[in-house]
Amino acid sequence: MKNWKNLLRLMGVAVFCAALPSCIEDISNDPHYAIPETLKGSAYETLQEKGNYTIFLKGIDLVGYQSIVDGMSSLTVMAPDDEAFASYLKGRGYSSIEEMYAKEPNEVKKLIGFHLVYYGYNWDKFVNFRPNEGDEATEEERMNMAGYYYKFQTRSSDGMTREYDPAQKDSVDVWHLERFIPVFSSKMFETKGIDAKYNYEYFFPETKWTGNYTPENKQGGFNIANASVLNEGDVITDNGYLYYVDKVIRPMETIYTELKNNKDYSTFFQLYDGYSRFEKDVTLTTNFGKGKDLYLHGSTLLPIAYEWPNSSYRAVDVNSREGFNIFAPSNAAIRNFFTNYWTPSSGYTSFEDLDQLIVSYFIQQTFGKELFIAFPEEIKKGNVLTTFGTPINIDPDKVTWRQICCNGVLYGMDDMNAPAIFSSVIGSAFRDRRFLPYLYALDGSDLVLSLASPNASFVALIPDTAQFKGSLMKLENITGGRELQVWSEEAGAYTSIGSNALQNLVNMHISTSADVLKKEGLQVVETNVAFNYWYIVDGKITTSSLFNQQLNPTWNSEIYFDFSPLEFDEKSPNGGLWDNGRAYVYTSPKLFETSTGDPLRRVLAVCNDKSYPYYLFSQLLVKAGLVSDQQLTIAMSDARFIAFVPSNEAIKKGIEDIPGCSSFSVDDDYTLSGTISSANKTKLANYLRSYFITSDLSPFSVYPYPGSGLKGTFDTSGTNKLVLEDDGVSLAVHFADSENAPATLYQTEKYHSLPFAYSDGCFLLINDILK
Repeated sequence: MKNWKNLLRLMGVAVFCAALPSCIEDISNDPHYAIPETLKGSAYETLQEKGNYTIFLKGIDLVGYQSIVDGMSSLTVMAPDDEAFASYLKGRGYSSIEEMYAKEPNEVKKLIGFHLVYYGYNWDKFVNFRPNEGDEATEEERMNMAGYYYKFQTRSSDGMTREYDPAQKDSVDVWHLERFIPVFSSKMFETKGIDAKYNYEYFFPETKWTGNYTPENKQGGFNIANASVLNEGDVITDNGYLYYVDKVIRPMETIYTELKNNKDYSTFFQLYDGYSRFEKDVTLTTNFGKGKDLYLHGSTLLPIAYEWPNSSYRAVDVNSREGFNIFAPSNAAIRNFFTNYWTPSSGYTSFEDLDQLIVSYFIQQTFGKELFIAFPEEIKKGNVLTTFGTPINIDPDKVTWRQICCNGVLYGMDDMNAPAIFSSVIGSAFRDRRFLPYLYALDGSDLVLSLASPNASFVALIPDTAQFKGSLMKLENITGGRELQVWSEEAGAYTSIGSNALQNLVNMHISTSADVLKKEGLQVVETNVAFNYWYIVDGKITTSSLFNQQLNPTWNSEIYFDFSPLEFDEKSPNGGLWDNGRAYVYTSPKLFETSTGDPLRRVLAVCNDKSYPYYLFSQLLVKAGLVSDQQLTIAMSDARFIAFVPSNEAIKKGIEDIPGCSSFSVDDDYTLSGTISSANKTKLANYLRSYFITSDLSPFSVYPYPGSGLKGTFDTSGTNKLVLEDDGVSLAVHFADSENAPATLYQTEKYHSLPFAYSDGCFLLINDILK
């Protein structure tokens, strides 16, 4: 998404040619705008000779544009005849142009100016304007975005306005740039691959699409704004081109002005207007201020109050192509959406009660991502996205307000579906006040868009405020809003949380490896943090990090917790599911966290407590010289490893069969006695290395568990290769070429044959030594 903040800094407004004649001279030297050699008098004279354009000419006289239309400037004129103009005036409640001018002189000037385009544009330029390559464009260049440069600068503008700037707590003088008029050509619709008649008449049902008419030797045809063109080809004047149109062309306002003037959209307008920003413009102030500071009305969101997408008059390519797409809900739509989405139990009583971050996401999902006009047929095809990259979730045929504006297009809706992010698997964070801290974690992690993607399926755990509090995290008010903070012992205060930490927090609560959390049996779920897992046993959930705590014989806290589904809408066709997965709450008093504490290299190296089930294996590692500085030396420091660890009972039973251990004995309390020779030490070390799969020798992306898919024959740094079998229900391990029965996983009600996962590796207890 473009940074619109930068676009709001003018580089020079030289389009006001009466004040800056050198700008006209610069552009007029371009062959695009050269006056044709075949002359038929000025546009004014030509219309006088036609005889039935008297109202339009009178309007030109009234607003002071006669000298311009009569030959002082190069221009393109769109001329409605007397019948069309009389019909327009009647619709406005006036009997003559003079009467309208007497009551609304500024409106008449806007109206007439909107029919006058700077410089001369022949038929083919209106069909496929090439602002960069010009007449020298190759055929390949003409085909690139053909018809997309469809807007042309007119002499229609609003006067300077006084608007209130909350930042200064005072009103400022706001400058308005001249309007652009859209020309919808057959080439544009052809390039887009959509039906011209349907898409044009969708916005202008009172006007017939005649753009398929192509004069001889021309590239195509076009309609100009809300009017059909009556020409049969170029009408050349001595100061440009003339197009006869069947209707008065209504001056198009900005999207901002349209919303402001429609009371049925006041709620949406007020939401947007809260992001308005006014910036003083030095160039405008110098050239036109006359002692006043002049400002532009921008926004920290899309600047829909701004007449041009780029304030530089030289950015012809941008200003003739780009515009905004806004999909605005009416007051009724917002009321209905609030009632249906935020239930009474959500903790939010009204739209005004919503947290500002929720409002920000809501309003930004009404903005289109592409900066080119979006047509209804493209929306139906799913080709139109929000600024977040999520689909625009509307039915164009149900849109009640369809408005082409001078700076884009406005779709106004009396009914709306939940925006894609709000109906995604993380929707509960937006929907329920209990989960507001998690919403801020999501926002700070920059993972919202990926988790709202319709192209993936997720299972999400949604933690509540109490769980954040249990992990010493809370929302704090800061300048400009709120942020999630965590208690720091070092600082003695709550401090900001970095984006990496927030990503780990969120990813620990997300999985793409499962479709549902089971209520019966054993389930291992890989989270989005590599090598961190959820373990589900008979309808209760824990994490691999918490599961490891059971190894400590003094641990007596609960590690398994209840979980239950968070449904979107029980009445929806998908049975209450969110659009891209399932969401659950869990009852832990704290957040689920990634693996912390000692790495496995240390855990297996320094065990001196006989009550740990891997005590004897650790003692053998020390005896074999595989421990240095309280760290295992089997794998490289940056490698992960998987260890298959015989239980204390298995080693006690089979100690005499372990290479190099002939002089050892094991007492009933698992005391290991005896000495070891240098030769036996080498034998024992080579044997024990065969219990380890290391990622530097055999890369792996998951720790083994029943159904993980990690199986086969693996190289080790020891005497033997290791074979891991997985039938989807249980694991077994043995040495390659061994005729002995494989060792199976150590089965207890406490450990459930699950891996003990750490940051650098994992181990699984097995019920026998390997032979």
